[in-house]
Amino acid sequence: MNEQAYRAASEQAVYLDRSSAGCVEITGRDRLVLINRLSTNAVLNLAPGTGQITVLTTNIGRIIDLITILAIDDDTIWAITSANRGGQLTTYFGRNKFYGDQFKVRDVTESVHQMRVYGSQATAILEQLTNQALEQVGLWQHVSAEIDGCPVRLARIRPMRGAGWAIFADLAAADALCEAFDDAKASLLDRETYHTLRVEAGYPALNELNEEFIPLEANLWDAVSFNKGCYIGQEIIARMDSRGRLAKKLQGLQLSGAVEVPAQLMSNGKDAGTLTSVVWSPDLKQYIGLGYVRTGHELGSQLSVGQQQATVVELPFIAQTEPTVVE
Repeated sequence: MNEQAYRAASEQAVYLDRSSAGCVEITGRDRLVLINRLSTNAVLNLAPGTGQITVLTTNIGRIIDLITILAIDDDTIWAITSANRGGQLTTYFGRNKFYGDQFKVRDVTESVHQMRVYGSQATAILEQLTNQALEQVGLWQHVSAEIDGCPVRLARIRPMRGAGWAIFADLAAADALCEAFDDAKASLLDRETYHTLRVEAGYPALNELNEEFIPLEANLWDAVSFNKGCYIGQEIIARMDSRGRLAKKLQGLQLSGAVEVPAQLMSNGKDAGTLTSVVWSPDLKQYIGLGYVRTGHELGSQLSVGQQQATVVELPFIAQTEPTVVE
C-alpha cells in the first residue's frame, strides 16, 4: 500500500483512472422507461444534470450490476457500469427492447476517459481547477466544466475521506487532466490503497456485488425504491423487505490477523457467512474486512475465520462525510 496516497486522502486529495468502468449511452423517448423496468430504483423523472444509482437484478432479485444513471440532456442518459461490463450490459439493454420501445443503446466506454477524485480537499481542488462553485452540487448530480481547457463532466458520488467525484472527458484529455491534478497537489491513488479506503468506508466491490446476493443484503437500500412499481426481481426484494429479516448482510469485521479471501466465517463450528474483503488499516492499526454475515450474529459477535478471530462491527469503519466548510 502507498502510505503517501493513503495520507493524502485525509489531508488533501487523491485521483485514479477508472476508464475500465463501462459507459453505455442510451438515447430516445423510452431510455428511462427501459432502466426503470430493469432495475431497483425510480429513475423515470430524472432531469438533465441529475442522476441516481440503481441495481440491475435477475428475476429472483440477485445483483447483476450496480450502475449509476446520469441524465445528460433531454434525449440522452449514460449508464456507468462496473469494470469491464460496458459491452455486456449494452447487449443486455438491447435484448430487453419491447415492441414499440423507442431507444438506442451504444457502448461508448472506449471513447470516454473516466477518473475518480476523493479526499478532504477534493471539492476545493476541483473548484480551483474549474473556477466553478461546486459545494451545492448534490449526490449523483453533475455539471459541465473545463479543466486546463479540456471539457469535462463532474458528478458527485459517494465520498471517501471527505468527498467523492467522478470525472468524464474525452480520451485525448487524459494526460492533461493527470498533470492538472498533479500540479494541484493531488496524489495518484494505487489499486491497493483504493481498496483500503473502500473497505474503511464500507463500500462493496465487484466480488460483493454479484448474483450470490440481493441488493438489501449488500446495504444498497438507497438504490432501491419500494413504491415505484414492477421491475425485474421486484417481488423477491419486496418480500424480503416486508418480512424485515435478511438471510445475511454485508458487515464490517475486525480481524486478529491477515486472512486470504474468500474465507468461511464460523461460529461454534457452524457456518456464519463469508469473508469477502480484507485490508490492513493504518489509521485503525489492524486488519479489517467486509463479509456477508448470517442473520443472528449481531454487532459484537465473535466469529472465527481460519486461525484468526473476527468481531462483527458497524460500518463504516471510518466516517466519510464531507466537511461543510473546506479550507
